[in-house]
This record gives sequence, structure tokens and C-alpha cells, in this order.
Amino acid sequence: MNKLTSRCSFTQMTLDRASNKRKSDEWISAQLAQENCQIIPVWNTSFIFVESHLVLLQGEAKLKVLSSDVTSKINIQEKEQHLIFLGLNDAVPIFAIDISSVEEGDLANLFGDSAEPIHLRAALGLINHEQASILGFANNLLYWNKSNRFCGVCGTATQTNNGGHSIVCTNKECNKEIFPRTDPVVIMLIEYKPESGPAQCLLAEHYRSADKCVSTLAGFIDPAETLEQAVIREVKEEVGVNVFDVEYAKSQPWPFPSSLMLGFYAKANDPAIQLDDDEIRDAQWFTADEVRSFSNWGDEDENYKLPRKESIARYLIDTWLEAN
Repeated sequence: MNKLTSRCSFTQMTLDRASNKRKSDEWISAQLAQENCQIIPVWNTSFIFVESHLVLLQGEAKLKVLSSDVTSKINIQEKEQHLIFLGLNDAVPIFAIDISSVEEGDLANLFGDSAEPIHLRAALGLINHEQASILGFANNLLYWNKSNRFCGVCGTATQTNNGGHSIVCTNKECNKEIFPRTDPVVIMLIEYKPESGPAQCLLAEHYRSADKCVSTLAGFIDPAETLEQAVIREVKEEVGVNVFDVEYAKSQPWPFPSSLMLGFYAKANDPAIQLDDDEIRDAQWFTADEVRSFSNWGDEDENYKLPRKESIARYLIDTWLEAN
């Protein structure tokens, strides 16, 4: 694994997902009862930190404390609906639990005065890549479970199954089992080589980003569309550029809430740009030397800024820079 690949967040999952074992409710209960079991509390898509350290609850006894009268403000009803099995870390069971029903002001009563809920994006500087992969997985699964409380076929309430990795309609006549879905997104760096002079890459300012923050183009895949077709369509729609030689590079899970970023390179033979004003504020061609002069995401200056180093967008850009 090269240094660029290794710094992409959410790509270094170390957990054994125990896909076959987690189908057994008895096995899940046995894992939860282990003394070394770890439970990650998640509050409204944020994780709890105390003095910059991630809060991990230990075992079923601690979970019972969370549900007791002493800490009744959590008020977890049917706690198994809020508890998700993530996997085994060297035989240590790892779970996540949704505590979003807690008022923010009550978090200190549960975890101490210095407890702070931090969104996963903001927490990336406090955790390593393996932890980021686990927390991203937790964020993804808890969001999916919360978003599927009712059957999409008959409208009946659902219940958690398979350790939180599927849900089942409680209507016996329907009995529909539903599995998590991932939203595929293509993300691409486009290159143009003029007849004379160095190669250039296309970077854009998106309306959802701060001024002077540039990145690659990206977009969701349409139904019945190949990955290559999605790259060609999205580039044409967003900047009016026709591309060819679409080449796959790398993927990255993106748990905000449940996407899979599929990275590509492609080439253009005409640099003319026609912006989609609904999504793109500006787009320009830059040489490698120009891109190397840009600042990093989060820097406070008037220079152009590149995407966060842990993102696949930055990976695509940095890999292109190495080749140029």
C-alpha cells in the first residue's frame, strides 16, 4: 500500500464482520455478555469524546447502566433496536448504540463534564484510520436502521435482524427482509494535454464548498447506467466537457451517510468549459506546478485550497501530481 492510498479514510477496516455468526441471536447475546465487549455510543451522528479520547462502553453491564433509572434520560426503549453489531476486533466484540434520545445537556451526566459530541468529519483528526473505518461503518448502519423503521412494501413496523445488518417486516403476511443499501458515486479527475505545454487537470469550485476550495467532479450513478457512462454524463452535465479513456483508480466508502466513492481518471480533447450554474461556481484547467502551489483544506489564506488529505478527491489529485 503506497502512502497516498494509506491516508484515505474509511478504507482500512480491520473488523471481522462475522457475517455467518451474527445471524444467530444467541451468538449476538453471548458477544454482548463478554466482559471485553466494547460499545460505541452514537448521538445524532456524532461520537462522544472525553478529553479528545473516544468513549467506549464496556460490556452488557455498562449498557444496563445506560438503561437504568439513574440515567433514565437516555430512555432506550427496546434497546436491541438501537444496538448494532459491527464485528470482532481480535475476538473483541464491537457494537454501536444509538443514544440520540438523550438531551445534549444530559450527556455530561452520563459521560462526565468534559464529554463532547463530535461529528465524524470533525473527529477525523482525533482518530486513526482503523478507528475511522469502524466509526464510519457504525454511522452508516445506524443511519440505515433509523431510516427503515417501517416496511416499504406494506408500511408495517420493522424489527432489527442479523445483528442490525438487516431488518424484517413484522407483518407475518409480508415478512419482507430488507438489507442495507450503498449509494454509488463516481468521482473523477479529468486531464487535458494541449499540443504544446504541460498536461492540465480540471478542478472545480462547488457551491456547497467555501470560496477558493477546489476539488474533482463527482455525481451519483443513475439507474441502468455503467460506471463509465456515469463519468462521461456527469462531466458533460457539470462542465460541458466530453471525455474518453475512462480508467478506474480506487474506491472509498463515504459514510455521510452511505455512499461508495468510485474514483476514475478520464481524458478530454477539448478544454472548452460550459458550467452548470446549479452545481458549479467555477471550473478551470490547472498545470501540476499550479496545483502544487495551492494551500491545503482548512488553511486560512486567499490561495486556492485542495480537498482534505483523507479524501479520495485528494488521492486522485496527488496521484496525478506524482505522474506529472
